[in-house]
Amino acid sequence: MGIEASRNRRFERIDLSARVQLTSLDPERDPQTGVPTLWESDELCETISIGGVFIRTLDPPAKGRRLLLQIHLPGGESIEMVGRVAWTRVPLPSAHEAGVGVEFVAPSSLAHGALERLVQGARRAPNRD
Repeated sequence: MGIEASRNRRFERIDLSARVQLTSLDPERDPQTGVPTLWESDELCETISIGGVFIRTLDPPAKGRRLLLQIHLPGGESIEMVGRVAWTRVPLPSAHEAGVGVEFVAPSSLAHGALERLVQGARRAPNRD
């Protein structure tokens, strides 16, 4: 795992390829039936920090949307928390992946601790680049 540093970021981010299960917390109306529905999706995390995560997806949810995230960390541990879509990146014919930036909303002390251990562990790991 590499560490990404940027002067514009509040939290240190690390590269992390991990499975993320997303579930919407805000129902949307089905355009055909008008019935309120929730959706679920399995995606991949690309980077993570104690403040949020970037998730690769070709169909990003709208900005402001609340999500329940279950992030499957290396070693078998999972973290479950609520997030809010902070920004989206639509698919473009460039090097950038389509996806969504999700800000964590009031993570539990257990989830926050697991994220801190993950980021600190990456910081201590030798650079593999």
